[in-house]
Parts: sequence; structure tokens; C-alpha cells
Amino acid sequence: MSRGSGTREATEERFAERAAQVRAHRVRRWAVGLLVVAVLLGLGWVIGFSSALDTREVAVTGADPADRRQVERIAEDEIGTPLVRVDGDALSRRIMDEVPGAAHVSVDSGWPHTLNVKVTSRVPALAVRAGGGAYRLLDLEGVVIRTVSSAPSGVPTVSADGEARVSGHGVRAAQGMLASMPQDLRRKVTGIAVDSADQISFTLGSTQIIWGDAQRPDVKVKVIKILLAKKPEVIDVSAPDTPVTKG
Repeated sequence: MSRGSGTREATEERFAERAAQVRAHRVRRWAVGLLVVAVLLGLGWVIGFSSALDTREVAVTGADPADRRQVERIAEDEIGTPLVRVDGDALSRRIMDEVPGAAHVSVDSGWPHTLNVKVTSRVPALAVRAGGGAYRLLDLEGVVIRTVSSAPSGVPTVSADGEARVSGHGVRAAQGMLASMPQDLRRKVTGIAVDSADQISFTLGSTQIIWGDAQRPDVKVKVIKILLAKKPEVIDVSAPDTPVTKG
């Protein structure tokens, strides 16, 4: 055998070995890729479709006690759904649509099996007399939260003066009055009355306030704050440029 022939055979052998190594490396790479895909698919199925991480309980926080059970019933419709597949935004919107007392709702997952529902409840600002001795509770935005048999403590009642009926405009005027009040005065407001012309009067501490219509609420509040220092029995700010006090 010639020297050239041996060298050629050795070169071909080395090429064959390298080709085999490349093929083996390619096979290993494909095998690892397929294994990774299989693992990811398995994890996706476990998380998104199996019962391993499904919703088994609902935890509601922040809801008014009067609304809590209704919120829970709505959220419990997701029991059995894998947590990752619960549409939190849609559930939040549904709760706010069906529970007037819920001002804001957020939903998140409490792994492995809990759906956390956090509610920001509306705060009653007015209790408007309704038929049968009941009261409609409204917040400062005018949303009717619920109807109750008695006004909660600390929530001023709005009632008709004489034989009048409290109109929607009268209720909105009362809301505007309360919204214009600073917090230290608002919590002292009781016994709001609305007459047939939607004129408002109420008690502020021990002083009777004749508020009048819904016009110029900020000016009226400033005048009331000044005149309260004299501790009168009555303050009439229905015409805030020419207020009147009695007693």
C-alpha cells in the first residue's frame, strides 16, 4: 500500500467519525428539544386543564357584610375552573354590575386553590325615605347601594317636608350639599328635609341650617363656617350673599 493511499483512508475515516458525531449531536439536540416541549405541554395541561391547580375556594375581603354573600355566590361560579383560566377582569365587572354596593373589585390567584376577591365598598352618604318605612342608601355619587328597613347610625336621612315627596332632583341637591361639606361638618349633618320646591334644610350639630336650593354650595359652606362661631340656633344661607341668623 502506498503512503498516499493510507493517508486518504485515514482522512476518510476521520470525516466519517466527525459526520457520525454531528449526527449524534443533532439527534441529542432534537431529543432534548422534544423532551422540553413535552415537559412544557405537560405543565400547561396540569396548570390550565387538570384539577391539580383548580379553584376550590373563594376568599372575599373588603365587602360590606350585607353584600359579602352575594359576592361569594358570584365568585363561586368559578369553582372547578383552573386558577390560571379564571378571567379576573370579567369576574370583577360582573360583581360590580350585580352588586351595587361594590365600587371596585380586584381578583387574583392564591395558589394553589384559592381565588382572592378584594372589594372596595361604596360608603352610604344618604338614607332616603322610601315606601313602607324603608330607606334607600345612596353614596355621594348617587348610586343606590341597597334598601334597608332602618337608616344606619351616622348616615343622615333625607325626608319630605310636609306632604311633599322627595324628588330625584331633591336627592341630587342633598348629595351636592353633602359633597361640598368638609368632613368635619359632614359628619354632624342630620335630619335633611326637602320641600316640594326641592329646597333643603338640615341640622348641623345643634344649629338648624336653611340651605335653600343647590346653587353656590361652596359659598354657602364658607358662610356657614363663619357664622357657626356665633352659635346661633338658625342659619339661613338660602341667599348666601345676605345670610340670616336667629337665636
